[in-house]
Amino acid sequence: MNEALNKALSMAGLERKDIDGFMTTFLPGVFDGNVYMHFFPDQLCNYLGIKPKYIDSLEYGGPSVLSAFWRAEHIIKSGMAENILLLFGGKGSAVRKKKQTVDSIENLYPEIANTPYKTLLSGYNYTNPVSDYALLAQRHMKIYGTTDEQRAALIVKQRENANRSGYSMFTGPITVEDVLGSPMISSPLHLLEIVYPVDGFHAFIVSKNAGKLREIRIKKYGEAHQSALPTEIDDITITPAAESSSGFRDNIKRCDFYELYDSFSITVMIQLENTGIVPPGKSGEFLEKNSISVNGDFPLNTGGGSLNRGQPAYMSGSVLLYEALLQMNGMAGRNQVKNPDKAFINGMGGWARNHSVSMILGE
Repeated sequence: MNEALNKALSMAGLERKDIDGFMTTFLPGVFDGNVYMHFFPDQLCNYLGIKPKYIDSLEYGGPSVLSAFWRAEHIIKSGMAENILLLFGGKGSAVRKKKQTVDSIENLYPEIANTPYKTLLSGYNYTNPVSDYALLAQRHMKIYGTTDEQRAALIVKQRENANRSGYSMFTGPITVEDVLGSPMISSPLHLLEIVYPVDGFHAFIVSKNAGKLREIRIKKYGEAHQSALPTEIDDITITPAAESSSGFRDNIKRCDFYELYDSFSITVMIQLENTGIVPPGKSGEFLEKNSISVNGDFPLNTGGGSLNRGQPAYMSGSVLLYEALLQMNGMAGRNQVKNPDKAFINGMGGWARNHSVSMILGE
């Protein structure tokens, strides 16, 4: 965490005393294994030696950092702060070593409830979020005839991006056969279709002064939230991404590259459809036919995504934002998109059905 902040300050040409705003998030168990930390943002500010006059914490998982980015820009415009630190991440290993995920941590602590209907579900040994996304993938196959091979094609192509990027954790060639031959975790999802939680942080500084970096703004923004359980949803293949992106669909199709939340193979596919990039049920065919490399037809998850970089503390939004900002500043090395002026990012949180944040970045 401290190392990430030092790097961000160096890039921004700032010192800790210059930070006057702070935004973060907290999920049970993902910071040093603590289930809960009283006034969590205060503890982080104390440790980092910063004294912000504005503090905030957003609690909807993966896309929280994207929402914080938008809020920080508006807070600065209001004059309340000048340099706002966004710090997102944690230690996924603390929960993982107990053979749970952050979404099934209630199995360890009876005082934690992920749903008000916990007692009705307590007889099931479910492994969320994997089970929830597996249900989505199964339903997509039933309705549209999507195949295992189509989901695997995405995984193979994202790995090719990761191999070129030079900064991914998981590298090396894989094939569709490798993906489908990996262990089945929750039908129909295989091991290589599932993101791996890692320990790590991303630090972003939103500032009035871009310094030596390119001045980047949020040109379009939308967010959507819905809290129903799967059995209460008419169609689980329609996620909040359909609403968060609804106000600027035409602009999305004119972007230079795309960073879509990739907690699972099906997550990317459903966002392609829900954001209007492809028609419903056509994402599998689209991914089979199109190149997603930086020089391809549709540059997608250009650094390999969190499927290959790892998911810091069960939240991938910071991976998307970091890659988009690298690309927009011409800092992506061998995997650089040529002349990127517009980037589309879509983050998901609280499983595929709870939260979504969509944005287009540009000058």
